[in-house]
Amino acid sequence: MLCPSLGVGGRRDRSLGGTAILLALLLVAAACGGDDGGGAGGDEERTVIRFAFAPDPVWDYMNDNGMIVEWEEEFNTRIVATSTWDEFTFFAGGHGDIVSIGTYELPVLEKETDIDTVTFGVYNNLHVPFFTRADEPYETLADVPKGSKICVSSAVSNTIFWSVVASELHGLDYRVGGGDFELVINDHYLNGDLLVRGECEAAAVIPEAMIPLIRNEEVKFMYDGQMPFTLWQDVADTDHVGPSSNLFTATAEWYEGHEEEAAAFLELWQRGVDAWSENQEEIIKTYPQHFTVEEEEDVAWLIDYMSNPENDWFVDQVYFDQNYVDQETEFYDYMRENGWAEEVGDSEPRFEIVEPPSAN
Repeated sequence: MLCPSLGVGGRRDRSLGGTAILLALLLVAAACGGDDGGGAGGDEERTVIRFAFAPDPVWDYMNDNGMIVEWEEEFNTRIVATSTWDEFTFFAGGHGDIVSIGTYELPVLEKETDIDTVTFGVYNNLHVPFFTRADEPYETLADVPKGSKICVSSAVSNTIFWSVVASELHGLDYRVGGGDFELVINDHYLNGDLLVRGECEAAAVIPEAMIPLIRNEEVKFMYDGQMPFTLWQDVADTDHVGPSSNLFTATAEWYEGHEEEAAAFLELWQRGVDAWSENQEEIIKTYPQHFTVEEEEDVAWLIDYMSNPENDWFVDQVYFDQNYVDQETEFYDYMRENGWAEEVGDSEPRFEIVEPPSAN
């Protein structure tokens, strides 16, 4: 599912590591006259939005049901969508106007690329919970012996979130390359197997990578099965659901002068999350590949799991208000207080509130 290439929790989590080569290739492609996303064949008068996004079931549902074409006609706009698991590199290489990325990743993106960004919408919440083997007594990270190996998918991404949680709840230092545990980076789908084989004592993994192991009772959720976005409510003593793993973020250069296009873009995605809410079971059954499930039993498990609002990482509203911004960006204070001050810096990424059409 949805997660930015730095590590988008809503989809498959990725990391900053390994993007340097891809970034270099993209820069070479740009220098050699790569596609700039301009219109072609009758689209010259249409506004073009270049959008980089990981493969996504709601996008496919909208596309297959004519919703995107209808929207493009309505707003005289064309979306040039690039399906990639590495949106970060695509964005950093100057090939995208809008990208999806996590709240906790924005400061890292701006620091590493010197690109000023504007975040104007939200799509997914972070959904990388903790697992251990079913026969282990571990309920939280505090129960895992110090020095143990823990399987993770990235040095940043959801690891930043769990680093803050480990420090706030347990007084633990949780990070790659140091701290109280030995964090080992692998792909989500490999981490589940490594956990079962005893190569690590716990693992932060997207649930859809673990479904057969969960059904067969080989692994179990830690933290009472809470998703990060609901666990955060306990950690920060807040009613805010967060942090977000998939924001809609544009370059400041593009956003300034394209505010109407950004608002229209959110209208499209609000239609998408409405469709998800109304047709969740159908979408999962139609596009199981986006949830990496194949067996009928796994599909049924996922449908049942996602029917619980506390497990569903899709937001109800892509629009946010000032209260959301205030509470979401509080996470940067927690990052600074818990060892991520250099990554966050003194300034914070820019969020812009876009009013939904009904509010205008």
